[in-house]
Amino acid sequence: MNDILRPELIWIEGRCYRVNDPITNVTAFQEQDLYETELPYNEIDDEDEDDDDDLAEITQVDNGRYFTSFHISKHYLGSIIGKKGATVSRIKRDTRTDIKIPRHGENKEISIYGPNVSSVKAAKRRINIIVISSRMKQKSTHFISIPMNFPNIIKQFENFKECVLRECEGKGLEESLFIRGEKLHLTVGVMCLMDNEERLAASKLLTEAREKCIMPLLNEYQPLQIRLKGLSYMNDDPKEIDVLYGCVEEVNAPSGLLQRVVDSIVSHFYKAGFMDKEYGRDNVKLHVTLLNSKYKSRDKGMDEETVSNQINKRETFDGSQILSKFSDYDFGIVELNNIHLSLRKSMGPDGYYQSTCVISCKI
Repeated sequence: MNDILRPELIWIEGRCYRVNDPITNVTAFQEQDLYETELPYNEIDDEDEDDDDDLAEITQVDNGRYFTSFHISKHYLGSIIGKKGATVSRIKRDTRTDIKIPRHGENKEISIYGPNVSSVKAAKRRINIIVISSRMKQKSTHFISIPMNFPNIIKQFENFKECVLRECEGKGLEESLFIRGEKLHLTVGVMCLMDNEERLAASKLLTEAREKCIMPLLNEYQPLQIRLKGLSYMNDDPKEIDVLYGCVEEVNAPSGLLQRVVDSIVSHFYKAGFMDKEYGRDNVKLHVTLLNSKYKSRDKGMDEETVSNQINKRETFDGSQILSKFSDYDFGIVELNNIHLSLRKSMGPDGYYQSTCVISCKI
């Protein structure tokens, strides 16, 4: 049961909603009941909290009706329609709108007609709640990353790898556990982007985050230098590790600045409904993965999709000797030049993940 003093929240179009107690068994056709919605239709004030961006998308058409249309990935249309049309019918009834959903195979937008602006906005908000809820249940396709694959880092990483394999012993410890040097990165957050429109929207959000969140924090510390130094691990027992990672710290800026930068990015995407907070944390766990037990089958003839599907069968490894001998290992210093929107399970020409969008962190 949720802590009543710290309820689970969801952001829709800049507004915050409380998620009702998820202990109830909920199906995909009851999405609209998961959240506290806005006021009942007859209590909505047409002039209340009008948002300029929303108003720009709503136009008045014939017979005094109001209209808007917007893209929704075809993957979510079933959840919006509901079993035998029950979900969309309920939204129509509650908001007194007419909602037209594209048929299978049609490349069209969802259209909403209503008697006033508030009814149209309310229907759109209800649909967005369903989409966001469905999106959070999907496997992630993309992630925001800070590349750490600089030549000096890769060189030190390969040296670290050689030393570990030569000097350390332990259950399950083998070369295939190590990430490829060209893919070294710091993960900011993950998300599911189902089609090109969603990828464009996420790219726009990352560009907005640069102006609103990232650069205001980095302006006084150009270029921000990051040191990759020290080791830590996920799991409680150093002899039963899933992920062993490198720690990061600022070189030419106050401690905690990088944490504020990545937290602000996640917050920006979270409020737009594109990203969830990992394990409910308020702060991103800053880490650069070095060894991961899910990589173990990577070099045994399996593709990355198969490896990913076997994540629940992963075997931990004993990293106690690594932590003992290399706990303070210094991989080097890099500059924070770019932040990427990266495609998971991909590889670009340079060996790093394929990028959907790249923003600069320099003035």
